[in-house]
Amino acid sequence: MITRRHFLQTLSALPAALSPGLSRAAADKPIHLIVAASPGTTVDSVARFVAEPLSSIVGVPVVVENRPGAGGALGSAAVARAPADGHTLLMTGVTHFSARYSGEAAATYDPLADFKAVARLCSAALAVVVPANSPYQSMADLLAALKARPGEVNYGSGGVGSTSHLCTVILNDLTHTKARHVPYKGNTQAVTDTVAGIVAFTCQGSGGVIPLIQAGRLRALAVTSAKRWDTLPDVPTGIECGIPGFEVASWMGVLAPAKAPDRMVTLVSDGLAKVARSTEFRTFCDKQSMFVELKEHREFQASMPDEDARWRRVAELVKQS
Repeated sequence: MITRRHFLQTLSALPAALSPGLSRAAADKPIHLIVAASPGTTVDSVARFVAEPLSSIVGVPVVVENRPGAGGALGSAAVARAPADGHTLLMTGVTHFSARYSGEAAATYDPLADFKAVARLCSAALAVVVPANSPYQSMADLLAALKARPGEVNYGSGGVGSTSHLCTVILNDLTHTKARHVPYKGNTQAVTDTVAGIVAFTCQGSGGVIPLIQAGRLRALAVTSAKRWDTLPDVPTGIECGIPGFEVASWMGVLAPAKAPDRMVTLVSDGLAKVARSTEFRTFCDKQSMFVELKEHREFQASMPDEDARWRRVAELVKQS
C-alpha cells in the first residue's frame, strides 16, 4: 500500500527526471499560489491538495493564499500585477475569463495577454442547492416558483461573473425564467446564507456543499454534469430534470504572469502533471466529484483563446439578463 509519506518521498526525487536540465535550483524561493476564491471552495481544496507534493518536487515551499472577490477577478488582477519571476502563480478556473467580461473588475487585466498557462488539472460541475427546510423539493418546484414570481426568488453567488453566478444565468436562459441575483465577495458567504435561508438557492462546486448536504443542512436539487455524482447518487442531473443543455463545469488550473521565465513555467507544469497523474490525486478528485483533465503547458496555452471566446459569449447572457 502506498502511503502519502511514500508518495511525497517519491515525488521529491523527480525534478531532474521531469524536466531535463532543470533542478530545484530553478525555484530559489517560496512559490505563492494565489487562489481566486474563498477558503473551503472547490478550487481552494485543489490548491491545498497539490501544494505539498508540488513543494516536494520543486524543493521550495508552496504557500497558498486566498484572494476572493469580484467573482474571481481580484485574484487574477493581483497575479497580473505580481513580479514576473514565476514565483507568484494563480490557481483559478473559468472565472478568470468570465469575471473579466461580466464582473466588477472588468478592466483590470487581460485574461490572455497578461498570463501564461502552466497546467490545467481537473474540472468540476456544480450542484443546485437549497436550504434543508426549503419548500422546493425538486428542480420542478424551483422552476415553478421562478416562473410564477419572475425576479422575486433570490439566489446567492460568489460575485458578478463567478461560476456560481453564470450557472444560474445559464439556467434562467435555458428555462426562460428570472431569479434575483445576490452577489457576495466569495462563495463561502453565499453558501452560508443559503444554509440560513437568506437566499433561496445557489449553484456551487462540490467542495463547498457536499459536507453540508451530507450533514443535512443543504438539499441538492440537481447537478450540472452529464452524469450523476458518486457522492450524491440520488441527485439527478439537470438534463434528467428536463433541462436540455444544462451542463456547467469549471476547470481548475494554474497560470503565471505573461513574462514569467519559461524555465519556471516548465518546472511547475511538469511537477503539477506528475501530481495530476498520481493515484492520490485521482482518488481526491473522485471523492470531490471532480474529473481529472490534465493539460500541460503547451496544450493548456493553446486552449486559452477558445476559453476566452466561450466565456465572452456567456457574458453576453449576463448583460441580457
